[in-house]
Amino acid sequence: MKHLKMLGLFAMAAAALMAFAGSASAATFTSPTGTAYSGTLKASLQGSALLKAGFAEITCTEGEVHGDVTTNNDTHATGPITLVSFAKCGSATVDTLSSTGTITIEKGTHTVSGTGVQVTTAVAGTSCVYGLGTGTDLGTATNTIVNSKDVVTLDVNAKLPKEAGGFLCASPAAWTANYIVTTPAESYAD
Repeated sequence: MKHLKMLGLFAMAAAALMAFAGSASAATFTSPTGTAYSGTLKASLQGSALLKAGFAEITCTEGEVHGDVTTNNDTHATGPITLVSFAKCGSATVDTLSSTGTITIEKGTHTVSGTGVQVTTAVAGTSCVYGLGTGTDLGTATNTIVNSKDVVTLDVNAKLPKEAGGFLCASPAAWTANYIVTTPAESYAD
């Protein structure tokens, strides 16, 4: 009888562990690795960002993307974008007209997409407005190890449709950049 009780307790413990493991692995974005994350998401530009539209090639050496992870399940992690910024762009300017939008990371493929953000570029007296519209493929979330910690990088390689501007404004504009997630301090995309 004692062995039967021990077997029963072992079975219950195993079932509890399986339930915990199942719920932990169901999330797309985790912090620390294996623990579902919801809350603030901040990413900082690494190196430089290039916005290229026709004759205009704008290189910015500072920038950030902020948002919140509000939905994090077995298919995707998503939430509102709260800030997109570009700075130190040489003689050109890149201003954010609207940071209202969403960012989504798909589970498995790590595809990153966004909606709603609009930026205006100004080069040599020509202003153009580009945005994410109803959904733009931004690139890929990549798992990296930095200082012995799991960290997600957002590898942006996007085509931004022109939303306003004259014939000198090419459409689409190309945006290439690499951002590293700094908040949370450790992160992992499943």
